Amino acid sequence: MIPVDGATAHDIWLIITPLPNGQFAVVLSAQGLQQNGAYLIEGVTRTTPILTVPIATTQTDSEFVADANGNGVYWHVLAGDPQVTYGQVLLIYLPNMQLQGPQLVANAYLG
Repeated sequence: MIPVDGATAHDIWLIITPLPNGQFAVVLSAQGLQQNGAYLIEGVTRTTPILTVPIATTQTDSEFVADANGNGVYWHVLAGDPQVTYGQVLLIYLPNMQLQGPQLVANAYLG
């Protein structure tokens, strides 16, 4: 993933791996996040109208909290290939663990 200008996050890896049963594992690892900060992984759909939605079925399943050192790991198993559904994946910081004032941290364009 590519950090946006001004972001302190670095070494952000997004890995999408097919599983034997047709599902896909999505793993995100990042450093330089806000200590104990809440984050949301969203996908930008390929459909019209283009929508930004949580990458997992629910928002709760699309969130993670960085540790006290600013490191974070997110993983989830999706029913289908996110590269078919989404054209882009976004890493969003949620100040005070709230949806008000979300801040884009990084993004990745998918094939």
